[in-house]
Amino acid sequence: MALRTQLVAFLATAACLLLAGTASAAFPNFSGCPTLEPGNGCIDIQSRSGNLNIKGFNVPLHESLEIRGGIKLTPEGDVFVPPRGTNGFFATPVPVPGGLLGIEFPIPGNSVLAIAELAGPASSLKVDVVSQTIRMPVKVRLVNVLLGMDCHIGTNSRPVTLTLITGTTSPPPPNRPISGRQGTISFGTDTLTFTDNVNVENSFAVPGATECGFGLGLINALVNAKLRIPSAAGNNSIEIHNDAALRVNQ
Repeated sequence: MALRTQLVAFLATAACLLLAGTASAAFPNFSGCPTLEPGNGCIDIQSRSGNLNIKGFNVPLHESLEIRGGIKLTPEGDVFVPPRGTNGFFATPVPVPGGLLGIEFPIPGNSVLAIAELAGPASSLKVDVVSQTIRMPVKVRLVNVLLGMDCHIGTNSRPVTLTLITGTTSPPPPNRPISGRQGTISFGTDTLTFTDNVNVENSFAVPGATECGFGLGLINALVNAKLRIPSAAGNNSIEIHNDAALRVNQ
């Protein structure tokens, strides 16, 4: 009975986690954008597809990520201002191929969901409107009955640090340069839209898993073996196809 109660509590917590802070379907979505002075604006960036590669292990990202909030233009650079009560970074879960055991078969307890989280305050998220560069520290929560609710790749003190660009990268070896692109530009009355951007990054490192399996080191080791982590810079890459929109306050 105690085990059943714990399982029900776990599933209820997981459901709340998966339903909170989800990415938006409508584009552009400027809901919750803070009211800023004229000349500043609101920004919405939504992924349409993508792929994360960790030392040869691929995780499709699908339509799982969104950055939404206000943009304050200053001489020192663009300052991101999140909607009230959020950090402006929204994500939906994506399945980890093969689950916990690396087997593409519906085995009970095998499936694993990965949820990207901002590893720090909203001020750590940097968006350059002109170059469409996105800088952000992230961590990934892994959700599975055996892993518990605190299993992460990356932490606030040791995040996966991404600089996503639309240009060409200069990674350490053995990675080679890859290129993104700025999408098709459309002008509205007060809105600038870039459709089908590609942001890339392949110079980041990925740390090992922490707090998996209720603090049991064996489960951390299992996750590390499955995802081939820790993985040094030069062995990993990420590509995100996205749409971006900027609305300027009049």
